[in-house]
Amino acid sequence: MPNSELLLGNSLQQRSEGAEHVLLSIGDVIQERMFFHPALIASDLTLSDADQMALDAVVNGQDLNAFYQQVLTETATELELGQYKRVRVQLSHCDSNAFSALIAGSLEECETNPMLGARGVSRFASDFYKPSFALECQFIKNLREQGIDVEVVVPFVRSLSDAAKIIDRLAEQGLPRGLNGLKVLFGADTPSAVLLSERLLKYFDGVCVDLASLTQLTLGLDRNNEAVSMGYNVRNEAVLELLTQVLTQANVARKSSIVLTEGLADNTKLQEFLLEYPQCDIINVD
Repeated sequence: MPNSELLLGNSLQQRSEGAEHVLLSIGDVIQERMFFHPALIASDLTLSDADQMALDAVVNGQDLNAFYQQVLTETATELELGQYKRVRVQLSHCDSNAFSALIAGSLEECETNPMLGARGVSRFASDFYKPSFALECQFIKNLREQGIDVEVVVPFVRSLSDAAKIIDRLAEQGLPRGLNGLKVLFGADTPSAVLLSERLLKYFDGVCVDLASLTQLTLGLDRNNEAVSMGYNVRNEAVLELLTQVLTQANVARKSSIVLTEGLADNTKLQEFLLEYPQCDIINVD
């Protein structure tokens, strides 16, 4: 078990009694409970026979838009979002590889390196994903209208221009940062975001570090590639140096920080490191 002094929160993957914070990842819900590409809702794509049969089995005749919102709402109810002090909803973090594996995955353009492709802000700002982004925002607005003080987590903010762009896009969708206390956190999934964290925190109310993404992009390797996977190590000195920088910047700015980890119970060194940042919320996502 992870050290009891860590501020562990709940998610789809991990639940524990007494947690004060929770993260609902829309990307995880799409992959694990929805099973179809959200762009299908606004598309006139003719599905293959196999995809059509799979879709019919999933939605059982329901309108796709209604089904999308229903699944997200049921997940929010299951997680009992209203009982937590801090509630975060992460916009979809999926890359083209993950989306292409879904029903109607043919809607995705093939990318040579999905890890470095259309993710986060670059996807949300695209014409292709705009209707899907609107659906994600509508879900968040629905929760806030129910009185749940949801904070928005934006994955893969790579630059200052990304920051300005997503703040504008959220406002266009009826989620202006600061209105009725709305907080927006940026995803420090890349070294560039960490190096710019002091300046990015002027646009945002906190930071969320996906440690798996940051590790792979810092070390320049794909942990799913057997030829280099042995080099994957979240405790690598370069990774911990970057993690130190971003968490320290959040503390100095008096803004919230979250770290998304995997296998934390078996990683004593990482636990010891995170204990040095007692204000940091931890989500174990495996």
